[in-house]
Amino acid sequence: MINFKKTALFSVILITCAALLPASKAQEPTLEYYFNQSIDYSDDVLTPKDILGHQVGTWHVRPEQSVAYFQSLAHLSEKVALKEIGRTHENRPLITAYISSPENIARLEQIKASRQNPEKYDGPNLVWLGYSVHGNEASGANAALLVAYRLAASKEPWVEELLENSIVMIDPMLNPDGLARFAHWVNSYKGKQLVSDPASIEHNEDWPRGRTNHYWFDLNRDWLLLQHPESQARIEHFYQWRPHIVGDFHEMSTNSTYFFQPGVPSRQNPLTSQENFDLTADIAEFHAKALDSLGSPYYSKEGFDDFYYGKGSTFPDINGGVGILFEQASSRGHLQESVNGDLSFPFAIRNQVATSFSTLKASLHLKDKLQKYQRDFFAGREKAAKKDSIKGVIFSSTDKGRLQELLRILQSHQVEVKQVTKSIKFDGTEYPAESSFVVDFKQTQYGLIKAMFETRTKFKDNTFYDVSAWTLPLAFNMSFTHLDAGDLSDVKTKPVVLASQGQWFGGDNPVAVVVPWNNFNAAKGLTRLLKDKAKQQLNPKVSTKPFSLTAKGEQIDFTAGSIVIQLPGDAQAKRESVALIKKSFLEAGVDVYGVDSGLALKGIDLGSPSIRPISMPRSLLVIGGESSSYEAGEVWHLLDTRLEIPLSMQNANYIDYNTIDRYSHLIMVNGYYADLNPEEHRALTEWIMEGGNLIVTRGAVEWAIRNQLLSFEISVPEEPKPEGHQFSHRDDVIAKGIIGGAIYQAHLDNSHPLAYGLTNDTIAFTKAGTQVLKPATQDFLTVASYTDSPLAAGYSSKENVERIKNTPAVLAQRVERGSIVVFNDNPVFRGYWLGASRLMVNSLFFNRAF
Repeated sequence: MINFKKTALFSVILITCAALLPASKAQEPTLEYYFNQSIDYSDDVLTPKDILGHQVGTWHVRPEQSVAYFQSLAHLSEKVALKEIGRTHENRPLITAYISSPENIARLEQIKASRQNPEKYDGPNLVWLGYSVHGNEASGANAALLVAYRLAASKEPWVEELLENSIVMIDPMLNPDGLARFAHWVNSYKGKQLVSDPASIEHNEDWPRGRTNHYWFDLNRDWLLLQHPESQARIEHFYQWRPHIVGDFHEMSTNSTYFFQPGVPSRQNPLTSQENFDLTADIAEFHAKALDSLGSPYYSKEGFDDFYYGKGSTFPDINGGVGILFEQASSRGHLQESVNGDLSFPFAIRNQVATSFSTLKASLHLKDKLQKYQRDFFAGREKAAKKDSIKGVIFSSTDKGRLQELLRILQSHQVEVKQVTKSIKFDGTEYPAESSFVVDFKQTQYGLIKAMFETRTKFKDNTFYDVSAWTLPLAFNMSFTHLDAGDLSDVKTKPVVLASQGQWFGGDNPVAVVVPWNNFNAAKGLTRLLKDKAKQQLNPKVSTKPFSLTAKGEQIDFTAGSIVIQLPGDAQAKRESVALIKKSFLEAGVDVYGVDSGLALKGIDLGSPSIRPISMPRSLLVIGGESSSYEAGEVWHLLDTRLEIPLSMQNANYIDYNTIDRYSHLIMVNGYYADLNPEEHRALTEWIMEGGNLIVTRGAVEWAIRNQLLSFEISVPEEPKPEGHQFSHRDDVIAKGIIGGAIYQAHLDNSHPLAYGLTNDTIAFTKAGTQVLKPATQDFLTVASYTDSPLAAGYSSKENVERIKNTPAVLAQRVERGSIVVFNDNPVFRGYWLGASRLMVNSLFFNRAF
């Protein structure tokens, strides 16, 4: 029953929320079921049912309902404070509830300020419980309501003691956009009679499913990379509080049971201490006791690793906390058959509630141990850095756009970076002043810095749940060198000064504007220019050869790939055109040059036939079916946010190749696609020959070859011969054949138009899968090929390295007026891989240049 003693405002909120969904009382669990006991509660705090209109677990909670409930708790209880820490791509609020004693809540800001010196902190324990970073793993988000209610309303003595000694931070839905998608799906297909059939539509979401965020990214891989507002807000909040424990609540396959860490000992990141693993094991005893009391089976030392620091349960481990992964078997909908019997949604929620409270009980009983561990961790950072033979790292790029993005990530992680003031050379690599930067390992974030820049290729265990390497300078295609003490002392530095606004170089009466393509954001500026209505007066082109011209009397050397924009002769029209160009590029952080004459001092003149037309890409991305939603989302994110290019998308199952004439590019990412029938093959082939451009990545390459759109071939390995391995070695043997996320280096043909803007003669790719292309049988088709020793970081067996070395990574083939561009890897991996992303960008703009 709704308590109408509350304010009029909340009465309206409660009535509105209660009306969203009907209650189904016959199927409702009770609070006693969820907490496995009867508890005395305060009457001043509303239950989740008061807000939802039904008991938790009867229906899947929607984000707006969750927000409404936490707003009611903060309004009605002195034990609860609520803060909006950010917004999602779809403008949903990201909230954190702070639950503690009224005295602690009253001095939250004071406690937060004291957290900036964790070595000397001596206050309440900080426990962060984060739920459902994967939106379709919804038992966590629903459990969050119950956990918060019990903490705010319970009169249990141990809970009161807990709140006196702890601040519990609840992030009830780490991925509201994905949760909204999933809740809508399963609630839409729920009937009055629950259906447990696994084949029923309730249990089988449509593409792209609710796991991911708005752009179909896995937010549980973004804690380190910070490509999305959800992660950016969360990490800012994390560093404000630096929690002692982080609980990360997930779901896994329906036929599983329950998992909690410590996980597989040999699959822990070696930068994480043994003390962390041991403390996680101590906490695990509390989870075991809680689940034993419910009769719920579980496991804790198999299946999951603790290696990649971009995950919510692993990121805290390198930041002074203890991260704990929880995985509950998923009912997906409301009830589903499993090998362990029918699995209900309330049962899944109850287990998540149980381990939430076992985490809190552990934090209370192990308070002194947790606080000592964290104090020792931060006190030991300087000592650990001192013992390390590597003292720092220097990195460099002429690309201000990529530099700005890498610096943003580093600074968001509170990594101190300095700018190099005097050019210096290490290992044969020149590091120019101003465009080079150095990170001294002797700082609080020592461990995280090591993880960001290391190139480890040897591992204790070769099985990985996620990637085995993520080296940031390789992802950004930057030169970098690890420095010893002598090297580091030789580097002259200053605080970072990197202008976000581009600069104009030129006189008052230029004949043309030239924009170098060595800034990743130049593509954004070009898009803005091409989209503007005044573009009719301008005709941007790309130079395929280098040249030198003067700008305000000073000679400027321009490389191939520079954008040339001829200006009109009329003075007024010229001023308007220059103003438009400045607005497009300078605001994107890109420098532009107004040149004095079209007659080159060296190289080609500005009227040369070697300067080719550019047009606004009109791209169609094939989605749905059995295409990868992750990789499709990465392309969408690149075009939509970094390039500001409108992107059309069509489902693979319904695309009509006879009606794609309006598009300039067709992009197909990793996945399985149905074979073309003769009419579709004719239509697609004609579209390419008449000027269409097909871009295929990973599995889509095999589709293009199979459908005879490409003249390239895939190398098929011989079947391995049996070697008499014992069955107990099966996992290790299988792991040797898998490349789940290593980094491979490739030689890059810098003269090719797809490589414009990249100055290094090598480029790195995240290698996932073992597909190998045979070398091209003609010249000028290979843009990049893996080096003779391609493994740069991560795990890959010797056999796979041998198979892949010296084979094509990127191929580009002209087909009459059109083209086909082939990426054997995913060039836009997780949104942060800006080095190889440049090849994808160029394939949108420069198809007429090769």
